[in-house]
Amino acid sequence: MHNNTANKAWMQLLIPQMTLVVILTAAVWAASVMLPKQEFATWVSPLNLALVFLALEAVVLGFQALFWASRFRTLGHALNTIALKPDEEIALPWQDKIGELGQLGNVLKRLRSAMRSKESMTQACNETKRQLEMESQTRIEAQNAEKLTAALFVKINAGVFFCTPQGIITQVNPGFVNLLGHTTDLAVNRSWQSLLLGENNEIYQRIMGALLCDGHWDGHAALLRADSSVVTTRFSAHTILDDRQQIKQIVCIMQDISEQKKTEHTLKQLTQYDPLTGLLNRTSFLERLNTAQANMGADRSLILLHFGIDRLKTINDTLGHAMGDQVLLMLTRRVRAVLRENDVLARLSGDEFAVLLPINHDVAHADSMAPNLSEKILNILRQPVPLNDGEMHMKVTASVGVAIAPRDGDNSDSLMQATDMALHGAKRAGRDRALIYTPALGQEAALRFDIEQGLRKALEKKEFEVYMQPLVEAGSAELKGFECLLRWKRDGSRPVSPAVFIPIAEEIGMIERITEWIFLEAMPHLSMWRRASQRDLFLSINISPRHLLRDDLVSKLREAARSHNVPPSAIILEITEGGLVGGLDFVRERIQQLVMQGFLIAIDDFGTGQSTLGMLTELPIDKLKIDQSFIRDRIPDNPEAVKVLEAMLALTQGLQLHTVVEGVETVEQARFIRARNPHALLQGYYFDRPQAAMDWDARLIHGHLPKYEI
Repeated sequence: MHNNTANKAWMQLLIPQMTLVVILTAAVWAASVMLPKQEFATWVSPLNLALVFLALEAVVLGFQALFWASRFRTLGHALNTIALKPDEEIALPWQDKIGELGQLGNVLKRLRSAMRSKESMTQACNETKRQLEMESQTRIEAQNAEKLTAALFVKINAGVFFCTPQGIITQVNPGFVNLLGHTTDLAVNRSWQSLLLGENNEIYQRIMGALLCDGHWDGHAALLRADSSVVTTRFSAHTILDDRQQIKQIVCIMQDISEQKKTEHTLKQLTQYDPLTGLLNRTSFLERLNTAQANMGADRSLILLHFGIDRLKTINDTLGHAMGDQVLLMLTRRVRAVLRENDVLARLSGDEFAVLLPINHDVAHADSMAPNLSEKILNILRQPVPLNDGEMHMKVTASVGVAIAPRDGDNSDSLMQATDMALHGAKRAGRDRALIYTPALGQEAALRFDIEQGLRKALEKKEFEVYMQPLVEAGSAELKGFECLLRWKRDGSRPVSPAVFIPIAEEIGMIERITEWIFLEAMPHLSMWRRASQRDLFLSINISPRHLLRDDLVSKLREAARSHNVPPSAIILEITEGGLVGGLDFVRERIQQLVMQGFLIAIDDFGTGQSTLGMLTELPIDKLKIDQSFIRDRIPDNPEAVKVLEAMLALTQGLQLHTVVEGVETVEQARFIRARNPHALLQGYYFDRPQAAMDWDARLIHGHLPKYEI
């Protein structure tokens, strides 16, 4: 075979040469016929024939070279294609022909097929390897999941058991044993229905029915422990299916939520009931009130009593909150004892309570009953409360506001608003009394609202004015300083009493802004008076208890004094006794800050029963102002008042505190005080009425100091 192929190849090489010889022979013959003999002899000389032969040979060789170069280029392109793109078809038009190139083309074709076959086998092997690796990974993950499930089953902080579709327990975990106290031996091979409290068939059937329909159930279940105690659980059950989608087994998970239930109950109590007294709180009471009004039939009515314990804050501050709580509990029990079963008692806030009394009669009948009912409550509250196992007794009073539905309100908001106005009216009238709502109280509330609106604009409209009242030393009758007072002329003409607008300003949060305005207005006057008189005059200014809560109080007062070259020691800050009780530690710290800056502190309205002697020794106080109620119209003619005032003057001297006595209106009163404390400062109409600061400018700047006689 190889010889035949070789012979054929040689024949392909010899054919062009033989063709060349034939062509040359034919050319010689043609020349011998056509040319004369002498020319023919010259033409066919050996040299010429050799040259012609070589020329023809060169032409033949050139054509062969071009032919083979073309074939080799095609062969090179095929090899490159096989190397770079084995999947691409290659075209060799002479690959099936006889010859060496044809044989080589066939070899390339077989090479390409072999490479494709090898690549396919490689891909198949890689795919098989990948599938084996995936199966191995899946098997490992399944094993890990199985291990994790087993670990969770053992270590999970919940009771878990498996059971058959018929409810027979097959397996339990340690959490099950810990939760219910049943050992594994006792739990397995019994129906889990026996775990339910009372073997509750209803809930058992409900759970099993849900598993058949939905494949799961979640809810709460009360289970019986081995010691017969009951545990509330969050119970979750799920089915596990086999390959035929039939229930293979059931897994149940139980979590103890007994503490959670207790917490929920506690939270419910906190949201609906007062934690101290156990009474309904404000929110729950208003819901009851709304329900009672909605269900109130014709010719029926409701009496609502809204009462507040008078000065409960004083009890807390003087005796402590524990004692105050004892008082509240005792009063609550007393009131509840005299109420009917369907009456509702609630604690609305710290010292405020409410009683709802349904009346099976019309409003007129309820109106006639209300005074007796409210007086009954007042009498119960007036009874002394024993404290410390009877070692002491506390007398307590209350103020009561009364409203009747549906006359005074057709919903809880309007009815509570009516009782609130009546309650505040009772407090303003002197406390320890009851007041039934009337439209006039509504008018008073409207007036109060009008004052609020006016106050909010008074500063911008420049309606406030600073007044000054002198403070005179009892022994020398010399002017020592002034108390700064505030006057409000609304709309420029209508004066409003400070006793009316100051409490409202405190309630609506404007008193701080007003006090800061007073400082800015008063400091220039004091600075001028001190320079003109060459005296160390001082200025006494009231500070609201609310102002003590301001973190920037000290810095603002210091800056107001510094900006007018007034030493802080020339400013006395008067703080009411009410501002000193409650949060004594905080008050002490804030007062200490003021004293460290050089300001002096005075207790205003001393003797009204709010402060304690211990408080006077604990705080860095410089002055006590004895309230005018101990002086005016009582000294020197009232013997009891004389004893009280003498005791108070002796107390201040014993504590080495400066004394300011308000309400001095006669020379006899001034001399009475001078005889007992010549260093006391006196203030009252006997010396001067309050005057505008600008009026004092005209007198003091020109050196015309007032002269007083005692």
